[in-house]
Amino acid sequence: MSPQRLALRTVLLGRPRTVLAVLVIAASLSALDLFAGHIASNRARLEYRAVIGDRLGHLAVQRPRGKHDNRAPMFDQEEAARIRQLVEGTAGVLLLLPQMSVGGLASTGERSALFHGEGVDSGTPADAPGKLKAGVRNGIAVSIGHARTLGLRNGSNVTLTGAAPDAPGRPLSAEVVDIFSTAGLNPDARSVLMPFEMAQSLLDTQRTERFVIFLSNPEQMEEKRDELRRALISGGVAAEVRTWKEQSQTFIVEEKTAKVSFDSVAGMAFAVIAAAIAATISMNAFERRREVGTLRALGMRNVSVFLMFAAEALWMTAIGVVVSLVASGLIAWVVNRAALSYSAHHALRPAPMLVELDLNRMAMAVVTVMAVALLAALVPAFKAARGGIADALA
Repeated sequence: MSPQRLALRTVLLGRPRTVLAVLVIAASLSALDLFAGHIASNRARLEYRAVIGDRLGHLAVQRPRGKHDNRAPMFDQEEAARIRQLVEGTAGVLLLLPQMSVGGLASTGERSALFHGEGVDSGTPADAPGKLKAGVRNGIAVSIGHARTLGLRNGSNVTLTGAAPDAPGRPLSAEVVDIFSTAGLNPDARSVLMPFEMAQSLLDTQRTERFVIFLSNPEQMEEKRDELRRALISGGVAAEVRTWKEQSQTFIVEEKTAKVSFDSVAGMAFAVIAAAIAATISMNAFERRREVGTLRALGMRNVSVFLMFAAEALWMTAIGVVVSLVASGLIAWVVNRAALSYSAHHALRPAPMLVELDLNRMAMAVVTVMAVALLAALVPAFKAARGGIADALA
């Protein structure tokens, strides 16, 4: 009988120690899969918040920033028209929207406060916070916090005065058409949203700060960025194309934290699995030394003994992997069903975060755990193969 078949027979006998080792492997991998799914779910939430909530889009075209100045120079009208032509002619571009950051003073006559606003295009995705009315040229959307500070509500009038280092302040009368929540958004989220042309008027300019691009297929983001870079260079436009990942400081910080957390959890999970396999193979080899001696006396070579115990570790791990995949999928399904059922009965409450499964990380975990199992079994398998026949049968 081949070493692999002997190893499989031993595992399928279902000895308590072997079953316990398989359960430890399955539990450790299942916990790792669910943690990876939590990271994937959190990443999807961050992407939605950055792309839609913070209005960063999937890609942004803007001037390169200076080394000592965070303010990037803007595009003139000719360059803006050329960028529109080049980007809108690229396949896969769903929306191309101009944006302009603007700051200054907001005053109601009784109260005043500084504001950090943004001029946006009317074509902004409908689920983005802050709604502007298409027919109201001076209509603005104000955050809840800013509205409370100034005592504003829908229909209120307020005077905005833009502040620019190279232009005099220009006051404009505005009407509040929407009050939106900034909960869950970037801490530096804009407090005032206004039509793009109004932002230009406040800064007394016809230039455009940046263009935000929404893609029909976000998975092609890197590919489209390279394509747009080449198109802009060939069109003679000095600009850089940045992804939402590079623009969102919140994502950058949380992504680094998530990587460290996942590596720590993965390290602990693999350490537990390695210890369980090493202990199980060592005890099995000790208890089966007479069996191994008999097999050696019947002609089995040292290499075959080594392969038998190594294959036993791999079979235990393979069964543990299958159990963990079933358990992870079942747990995710139960949690998601319960969460959706709860949200359906409590429609006024925020929707719960669903559990996702990161298939890429799960596949990497499977490959890694098989390698860990093989390494953990090397020493006990080698010791079992080196044992003498006479000592084993004594």
